[in-house]
Amino acid sequence: MIDGRVDGYITIRDATLTLDEHASIKGDIRGARVLVRGRVEGSIVASQRIELAPGCDVTGSLSANQVVIVDGARFTGRVDMDQRTIAARLAQYKAQHAVTA
Repeated sequence: MIDGRVDGYITIRDATLTLDEHASIKGDIRGARVLVRGRVEGSIVASQRIELAPGCDVTGSLSANQVVIVDGARFTGRVDMDQRTIAARLAQYKAQHAVTA
């Protein structure tokens, strides 16, 4: 759970990332499941599900197999639910942020 300000990339594997009401994220988010209750400026890519809760404010693109935008959520951007696009974006992100040993 994040309940503060983050500027930069966030990656969470095999877990649900919850952005609380006071969260303010400026950057891209990658994860399995993402629940947004706060503010996000950037793209969100999830391998399973993205949920935008009432009162949240998201500006950017959403890519996931399942995208839920609940009544009362504010969203500006585009939604991509094509499985091939999601897999390609995850692979591209991993390649760009690979850590060399």
